[in-house]
Amino acid sequence: MSRERRAVDFKALIEQMDREQISAGQWPTVVGGKCAEGEMVDWLKDLDLSGMPIRIWSFTDHCTINDDGPPQTVKHLERARIFGAGGDLDMRRDGDRFHWRYVGKAEYAPKYEGKQNLEWPGTDVSPIYCREREALLWGTRKKEQGQWFEDRVAGADLTYFAKTPALLDQVEERVKVKFWEYTQAGRTLAIWLLGLVRYEEEKND
Repeated sequence: MSRERRAVDFKALIEQMDREQISAGQWPTVVGGKCAEGEMVDWLKDLDLSGMPIRIWSFTDHCTINDDGPPQTVKHLERARIFGAGGDLDMRRDGDRFHWRYVGKAEYAPKYEGKQNLEWPGTDVSPIYCREREALLWGTRKKEQGQWFEDRVAGADLTYFAKTPALLDQVEERVKVKFWEYTQAGRTLAIWLLGLVRYEEEKND
């Protein structure tokens, strides 16, 4: 039997929008730039990754998701995504250079000449909102398994980084990524990935 539909509570929606609206002082550091392949290893070593414990390194032949440090060489590195409560750093190869973008706390922002900052883009007419979102990933974890395993990616041995023990009362479980979404007038300005957490499916009584 289907559940009875609830009427839309517009007052609650307005109150939620008021809570999610942010001021200029709450805007994260948003910065980006380019780095030559020959400078990338030293650039990575200078980063403070302590606030970004989840590190995805995508190479031409494999991908890792863990809390490991930067690779010794970037010759076969195609992309990286490093994120956590401290910030979210995205790097993509473009020939012999890498484009990078960072959203997060100022203390973890990369220091590099020629970088470009996205300053507070708000106006009095169009407020900016920060909403906590989450997205369900495909990976599952069987009982007694240490990691979430992604078995829907052809030719890739891909596991999701997990620090929580497997649930005892479930045969398998899923993982979701949590993130902050910054929007203005319906447009997404920035995304800050926060971390991977366990998804627990609601049980029907």
